[in-house]
Amino acid sequence: MPLSEARQRVNLAYTAFRRCVEQEVAEYGEQYDEVRRMEDEAPAPDPCVRLFNELVEACLDYENLGGEREELELGEYREQVYRRMEESHWEGEGGP
Repeated sequence: MPLSEARQRVNLAYTAFRRCVEQEVAEYGEQYDEVRRMEDEAPAPDPCVRLFNELVEACLDYENLGGEREELELGEYREQVYRRMEESHWEGEGGP
């Protein structure tokens, strides 16, 4: 896959994830932070987790093709994505 296609895949994944989060915020309003805290503490499925994982996978593919992660538009989710990318690299190397 060409680098430009990989970057487009990142952009599409980011847009889908961001829309999911925006939809949750709109749905839960002022209770959003409490809902997020409960989702973090309980095994309830988070509807945006799959989309976040797809975003991370797209970013990893982009990076594996020689792209620089700093070039990607990840908005306020940059640190979360980077952290998950690092965890994925660690897991791929036989880490915990």
